[in-house]
Amino acid sequence: MRLRFFSILFALLLSLSAHAEGEFDGGDLHSLAVQNDGSVWSWGLNYAGALGDNSSNTRPNPSLVAKLENISTVSGGRAFAVALKTDGTVWAWGHNYFGQLGDGTTDNRSTPVQVKNLTDVKAISCGGSFVLALKNDGSVWGWGNNAYGQLGDGTIIDRSTPVQAKGITGATQIAAGWYHSLAVKSDGSAWSWGKNVDGQLGDGTTKDKSTPAAVKGLTDVSQVAAGWGHSLACKTDGTVWSWGGNGTGALGDGTLNSRNAPVQVQNLEDISSLAAGHWHSLALSKDGRVWSWGSNGSSQLGDGATQDRSTPALVQGLTGAREIAAGNWHSLASKTDGTLWAWGNNTTGQLGDGTTTTRSTPVVVKDVQQ
Repeated sequence: MRLRFFSILFALLLSLSAHAEGEFDGGDLHSLAVQNDGSVWSWGLNYAGALGDNSSNTRPNPSLVAKLENISTVSGGRAFAVALKTDGTVWAWGHNYFGQLGDGTTDNRSTPVQVKNLTDVKAISCGGSFVLALKNDGSVWGWGNNAYGQLGDGTIIDRSTPVQAKGITGATQIAAGWYHSLAVKSDGSAWSWGKNVDGQLGDGTTKDKSTPAAVKGLTDVSQVAAGWGHSLACKTDGTVWSWGGNGTGALGDGTLNSRNAPVQVQNLEDISSLAAGHWHSLALSKDGRVWSWGSNGSSQLGDGATQDRSTPALVQGLTGAREIAAGNWHSLASKTDGTLWAWGNNTTGQLGDGTTTTRSTPVVVKDVQQ
């Protein structure tokens, strides 16, 4: 199985807002991958049909998601997932308490259903219980949980079908965090909306926003990534910038001080891609090495240890990487040879190595290879 795109479904033993609490008592964690034939595979915990295989069986090895073909990209949230087809339609499955499946209901689905009234999509990104979609015309759409305005439609009303984020045109990239959203525009500016208690919107305040606002002082942005309560941006010069909560060093600036405007991540250059997890961060350099920093209690930094880091360190034994993704307490990287590697928490089989053993350095995901 040759990997083409992958994403992590991240949620494990978390108490979020009172609105979500109890719906996921005990939590979940699982992962997804797209094979080069356009099929989707999933593994890990299967709460509410999150694996999409029409069962409730937890799986430490990849299994086929039912009734999906011609998929280009997948993304996941808390016990649900979405997939983008090559025809520009979006499909979803799993938990649906907030309408995050976008099918006009709040019914859980153990096999994929089509997101309503949404076509011509080129990118998708799942937050905790909501989804963002980027259309070819540069507009951004969202659905699901909207408690903090993370859908960007000027309200805090949950939506079971897509609504358009206000004031965003010419978007080229999107990223959904747990309760906040980010977008990059064609002029290189970064925009944010949603929850802001930790300064994760980067607008110089800690006030929530239900419509997009510019990230303060940030230009020439090529990519953004959003975690639980922090945000990352890569600039065209290969430098990385961060803002938001920093209690575990997730901002990578050598401190534990939260920031409501961007600061530069230390000792990183020639970076091509970013990923943000619960409170940890990943960066992929152009030479195929992966760097990590932030929370490390489950060895999600892949450095062979469990100590948090406030500056980047290399993931051990991993070269030739081409894509990265960060979950709550685990991480993934695909290599140019088509193999997929994982490390960190594995209590529900989310590393896909056939075990439930936590790993402090990367292990290969079974059967995901050329």
